[in-house]
Amino acid sequence: MSALTMTIQNRMARKAKVLFSAILLCCLAPFAAAAENPYTTIERVSGELLGVIRAEGQHVNSSPQRYYAAIDRVLAPVVDFDFIARGVMGSYAKQATPAQRAKFSSTFRRDLVATFARGVATFGTMDVKVVNPGTAPSSNRVNVLQEVRSQEGLTKVSYTLVRNRSGQWKLINVILNGVNLGKTFRGQFSQAMQANGGDIDKVIANWSAADNAADDAR
Repeated sequence: MSALTMTIQNRMARKAKVLFSAILLCCLAPFAAAAENPYTTIERVSGELLGVIRAEGQHVNSSPQRYYAAIDRVLAPVVDFDFIARGVMGSYAKQATPAQRAKFSSTFRRDLVATFARGVATFGTMDVKVVNPGTAPSSNRVNVLQEVRSQEGLTKVSYTLVRNRSGQWKLINVILNGVNLGKTFRGQFSQAMQANGGDIDKVIANWSAADNAADDAR
C-alpha cells in the first residue's frame, strides 16, 4: 500500500469521525433512562450535553482532559463502546485476546470522545427534529430517524439502538446521510491490520496516532 493511499485513507477516517461527532450531540444523551421513550426524550435530555459543552467547552485548549472527562460522563451511560469497538475490529476480534479487545475498546472510546468533544466545543444552536416519532417500541432494536439543521445545512441521521437486559437503550451505530459509520471504522481497522502485517497490538497502539499528529501541528 503506497504512502499516498494510506494518507488518503487516514484523512477519510478522520473525516468520518468528525462527522460522527457532529451529529452525536443531538442523540446520545436522550436514551439513558430505561423507562423513557427514545423518540420523545431527545430534546429534553440532550440539554444535559449542551449544558456541559457550554460550561466546559472553553477549556478545550487550556484543560482538554477536564473537558473530555465531562463529555465522557454524559456519553458513558448511553453508548455501548464495547459493542461498537468489537464491531470495528470485525473478524479480527476473534483473533484478539480478551486483553487486546479490552485495550482497543478503551483506546477507541478515548479517541472517539476526544474527537467528539473537540468537534462540538464551539457548537451553537441547532434545530433537531425526529422524523415520524413513534411510541415506545415493543422490539429490542429501533432505528430513530432525525433531521439536524445547523449552519452547515441539513443532515439526515439514523441511529440504531438496542435495549439491553436491564431495559436500557444503547446506541450501537449511526448512519449519516446514507454513510454507515460503523462500517467506515471497520474498514479503517481492516486496512490498518493489513498495513501492519496483522499485528493487532501495533494497530491498537497507533489507532489515533494520525489524529494526535494533526493536533500537535495545530
